[in-house]
Amino acid sequence: MKRELAAAVAIPIVLAVLFLGPAILFNALVAVVALGALWEFYRLAEKMGHPVAKSVGLAAAALLLSGAALLWGPFRFETPAGDVVEVAVKTRPAFWFVAGLAVVFLAAIAPMASRVPPASALSGAASTIFGVVSIALPATAMCLLRARSPRAVLALLLLVWVCDSCAYYFGKRFGKRRLAPVVSPKKTWEGAIAGLVGATVFGAAAGTWWFLPELGPFRGAAAGALASTAGQIGDLVESLWKRGAGVKDSGAFLPGHGGFYDRIDSLLFAAPVLAAFV
Repeated sequence: MKRELAAAVAIPIVLAVLFLGPAILFNALVAVVALGALWEFYRLAEKMGHPVAKSVGLAAAALLLSGAALLWGPFRFETPAGDVVEVAVKTRPAFWFVAGLAVVFLAAIAPMASRVPPASALSGAASTIFGVVSIALPATAMCLLRARSPRAVLALLLLVWVCDSCAYYFGKRFGKRRLAPVVSPKKTWEGAIAGLVGATVFGAAAGTWWFLPELGPFRGAAAGALASTAGQIGDLVESLWKRGAGVKDSGAFLPGHGGFYDRIDSLLFAAPVLAAFV
């Protein structure tokens, strides 16, 4: 019941922000959720003995997500004369190159500033950078999809949902061969294949109908197949981190749903794939 109630509250909010608000508002929501997921990832890393530099990683992720929110979320306002003006923020590639080097430098010296034991310094610095690269960076693909169309984001959400639902129900009924018994014992090959088939069919329909008609049925099917496969891998990757940390959920933000990272693990892998097609 908690799971259904939480979904009943969260889904309308996300759809309202997506379709009724400006792009910058949705991008800000993506940034908040991604930062929450990154915080949970760092907590998992700490449980596994990696002394991450949370302040450095979160600041770097905030910079990256803010840049994406502004770059792909132009501001629109109406002048007294009734003209609609759009203001977009443009950044030079050199800025992001320098910013990336600064993050690496800060993450490298953070263990010394925090007096981390030398034996743990490398794992802490690497985990700090990896969190930004594996969570904040792919999350920007959702901002890119929103810049294209709210329908593209909705297609992404439904694609992952169709894949998860087909995999869960078919695997629960017919699953016999374990997909990754050590990482996620309940997932089966039969369920994974069912999720792939369901997402491929949905992708073909999305490319034909209202969601992504610019793709067409064949490219839509390919997008559905590849994005859903990436999403299933993303789910297994987060399960690997949780298994290593000895926890069931990454957090407890939504009752019955776990944390932020639990909710977007598949999206982080599927979004860049779909964005590449779009």
